[in-house]
Amino acid sequence: MYPLSQHKHATRLGMALCLLLFTSSTLAEVINDKPALRGLLAKINTLQASFTQVVNDSEGQPLQSSSGNLILQQPDRVYWQVLVPDETLLIANGERVFYVDEFVEQVSIFSQKDMISNNPLMLLTSSDDEVWEQFSVVQQNLAYVVTPINNEGQITQLTLRFIQDELTQFTLLDNQGQVSQFTLNGTVLNMPLPINQFSYAIPEGFSVDDQTQ
Repeated sequence: MYPLSQHKHATRLGMALCLLLFTSSTLAEVINDKPALRGLLAKINTLQASFTQVVNDSEGQPLQSSSGNLILQQPDRVYWQVLVPDETLLIANGERVFYVDEFVEQVSIFSQKDMISNNPLMLLTSSDDEVWEQFSVVQQNLAYVVTPINNEGQITQLTLRFIQDELTQFTLLDNQGQVSQFTLNGTVLNMPLPINQFSYAIPEGFSVDDQTQ
């Protein structure tokens, strides 16, 4: 298990979201694979699922596990709730991202545009051509490997796995070599969501770290 500070860092990397250097011939393959992935994700108007997460270090040794709920909606809406071992919440409403740490009673607010540039996980609900231009995509069997072209973010690679066009698992690789694998369970696709699903009211007494100012 992480010390508390490391655990919070790892959780943020898993929520809120290039070791591979491509030759020019590989980049041609990537360009061809990007429309296929975008087509699969475009079929997901909404997604509701529980998830389990396993984090391994750069040598493959287990560091921690967690579980919670994930809700997605096109375009650009994300609700990411970690329940175990500590409660955290990430809500993206299309403009801003709220990261809520219940343990320390703090809310951090980010520009969603800035989060996308550093975290390919936000591509799951983006149809913006300019956003997608920031990433390379290559297909490997039933998986798509997404890599930021600008290698300055904390997440250096996202791998999405599909079974019969349904997203079942994704893996994040960070710039420390840690691997976070998320497995989705009980997935429900394209069902209506409450109108306030991606709204957030800051609780009284919580401190606010607003990075959009």
